[in-house]
Amino acid sequence: MSENTSILPKTIEKSIPPVIYAVISNALQVYGILVLGWHFFPILYMWWWEELVLSTFGVLKLRRLRLFLLQKQSEPEVREGESSARGRFFLLFVYFVFVVVMAGFMFAPRESYIENIITLVFRNNVFNLNLLLFIGMQAWIYWRDFYQNQNFETTDVGELRTTFDLRSSVIHVGLLAGAVVSFLLQKYGLYKTEHAFMFGFMAVKTLVELWAALRRKQ
Repeated sequence: MSENTSILPKTIEKSIPPVIYAVISNALQVYGILVLGWHFFPILYMWWWEELVLSTFGVLKLRRLRLFLLQKQSEPEVREGESSARGRFFLLFVYFVFVVVMAGFMFAPRESYIENIITLVFRNNVFNLNLLLFIGMQAWIYWRDFYQNQNFETTDVGELRTTFDLRSSVIHVGLLAGAVVSFLLQKYGLYKTEHAFMFGFMAVKTLVELWAALRRKQ
């Protein structure tokens, strides 16, 4: 086994990939908004896909931990935890309806309908690049923490078993923050309110991602 020669604390070292992703993701989304003329749908749809990817890897992590968990807990308790984790997919289905139907069409400007459909069916190259980067990062983290790390059984499973976690609250807090920023800027005539709405949501999402990355224990 190779010796770990990193001079960084373990928590900081593990937080580097999410931080790098947050920077690149925000850069891509700002480019989409300011240069490509994105409306709100691609931003919210990206959040939904990130939640789906995280939930999928969460289930895979629990399966990887199952033998170790059965040594500490009864099988019904382990199954209950797995069932709670799978409950996130129902919540995501509800969010999908909201994101696609309401954010994509009901509350979206008519001129954005075609662009929203293009994004929905994965014909938006910038959106696709952002999503592929996130999937690649999560796959690498999963491989690093659950196959290269021999002590992966010490993982805190509480967050993996949660149906509604901190990231799930982003859609609620982020929408509220975006609305407040839009109202304030509209009141004082400082900037386009739709841009302010999107940037407010992105700011909340980024802060939650960075905080979660820095507090993650392994």
